[in-house]
Amino acid sequence: MHTITKPLAAIDVGSNTIHLIVARITHDGNDVDYIADELELVRLGADVSASGTIGPERMARALAVIRAQAEVAHAHHADTILGIATEGVRIASNGQELIKRAQAEAGVHIEMISGDQEASLTYWGGTSGLRSIREQRAVLDLGGGSLEIVVGTNSRIHWRTSLPLGSGVMHSRYAVSDPNTPAELDTIEQVVRETLLLDIPPLPVREAIACGGTATTLAALAGRVLQDVHPTAHPGDKLTSNGTRRIRYLTRERMEWLRALIQSQSAADLSRRYDIDPNRALLLGAGVAVLIATMEQLGADSLRIRKRGIREGALLAYTHVGERWLEDATRGEGWSSSTG
Repeated sequence: MHTITKPLAAIDVGSNTIHLIVARITHDGNDVDYIADELELVRLGADVSASGTIGPERMARALAVIRAQAEVAHAHHADTILGIATEGVRIASNGQELIKRAQAEAGVHIEMISGDQEASLTYWGGTSGLRSIREQRAVLDLGGGSLEIVVGTNSRIHWRTSLPLGSGVMHSRYAVSDPNTPAELDTIEQVVRETLLLDIPPLPVREAIACGGTATTLAALAGRVLQDVHPTAHPGDKLTSNGTRRIRYLTRERMEWLRALIQSQSAADLSRRYDIDPNRALLLGAGVAVLIATMEQLGADSLRIRKRGIREGALLAYTHVGERWLEDATRGEGWSSSTG
């Protein structure tokens, strides 16, 4: 293992958010101790979906966020910042401009990673801190521009794919009504099913883990409303100190209930009533439809929701192999059967 004792930082420039974490890696090399965790919902992908390019206003905002997050990382004594750009920047005609300006204006080197690399990092982050098992796990990362699905055992990846099925893309293409109509969300589910039939993952999987802002927002929404109107508990749920339920698993039944709720209210109503960012609320219908269809194709009865993903995976890979972290992500071989 490439031992790291100082804090490390990762900045993920995605289609929906720009997200920073600063953390130390635990002694076993399998988990992270968070020092800082900040994100801004910039929605670069909204411009890219509309015009194929990042507009000047979002470009300026993205650079301002990257500068601010780099300052936070340095304030916490993180000399190493792993910058990552994903689908929204990959497909933008001026994505390289953003990367060059981030280096010049914020001093942050951003890697434009491939879909395979993104999938590997997502898997390692999504499974970080979990105990080793012999069976396969699946990790889903639903971003604004893409959906990564990875199947592996502990840190070794067996199968992975990155698909242009992100919640922002699906919303822009198929779910423009507010609230979304049942027909719109049916269309998204069908598109996802047809896409996944072209590249079927190895099954079965012991559990399916969902990462990304849409999945965690859906879990938070479920925690705020389901205990009153749909009180069926799950063994993985946890009661917080104020008596609300922290949802750790979204079953198929819960997902269908959330879909019905989202179809019944405008994004503005969802935002106001349940304290959801307005821009995030717009994407929930598309997101829930993508996740429902993916669960079906994986044969999963529930999704385990984790607030982890590509950033944690990058820090773990860097800890284990140093400057070769992206090469390791390309291969997907992992580092030890004892880490998960």
